[in-house]
Amino acid sequence: SARPWGEDAAQRAATLNAAADLYEAHFGEIFALLAREAGKTLPDCVAELREAVDFLRYYAARAPEGKAAGLFTCISPWNFPLAIFTGQIAAGLAAGNAVLAKPAGQTPLVADFAVSLMHQAGVPRDALQLLPGGGSTVGAALTSDPRIAGAAFTGSTATALRIRKAMAGNLKPGAPLIAETGGLNAMIVDSTALPEQAVQAVIESAFQSAGQRCSALRCLYVQEDIAAGLLEMLQGAMDCLRLGDPWELRTDSGPVIDAAAR
Repeated sequence: SARPWGEDAAQRAATLNAAADLYEAHFGEIFALLAREAGKTLPDCVAELREAVDFLRYYAARAPEGKAAGLFTCISPWNFPLAIFTGQIAAGLAAGNAVLAKPAGQTPLVADFAVSLMHQAGVPRDALQLLPGGGSTVGAALTSDPRIAGAAFTGSTATALRIRKAMAGNLKPGAPLIAETGGLNAMIVDSTALPEQAVQAVIESAFQSAGQRCSALRCLYVQEDIAAGLLEMLQGAMDCLRLGDPWELRTDSGPVIDAAAR
């Protein structure tokens, strides 16, 4: 029953900016949900909200005129349950599409609150529909129905390949798949680097979100003649990391998302 958002680009942009304002106004509830449901530390919550608001304002500023594609499926991950969830939706809505939003199974409460704010801002209920549930059931249905005009997905490479196969077998030829999948990320530190800055960047990249990010540092390459001092500093910084309840300000890294991740 979803229908493309029929208003003109200027009105869609105004509504997305209004949603951004509501996100900022409700930062407290958002932070509580991110910490409780996704295990985000409070500094991570701040960054997550900023990124989500940036997405809304970015796509609002670039809302195009012209005919929309139609129904767009958006499937987002639990490690950025507000930012990536919002970014996919904002892009689809800015272009005038109807969006069928399937959040990760681990973080439906964050998604529900975000969608409620977008509806409150004026996004029509038939243009944005929240469809929580399992990837093998809800996600599979939303990527294999011939009424779907395209899909955006962030998650594992294996899942993206399954989505591509389902779309190829059921959707119209040329239906776009926007897929953001896993990464193996390296940092190179040479003798010109400020060691304190490099160590801070390593810690942030490797251990924020308990390392559960496609952008997390995996391989660190250090120039040999500075390696001993830098690694000593890095080990000291790791010794100072506090693991614990993400709602406490002193916590540097919260829990992994679920038993399977552990």
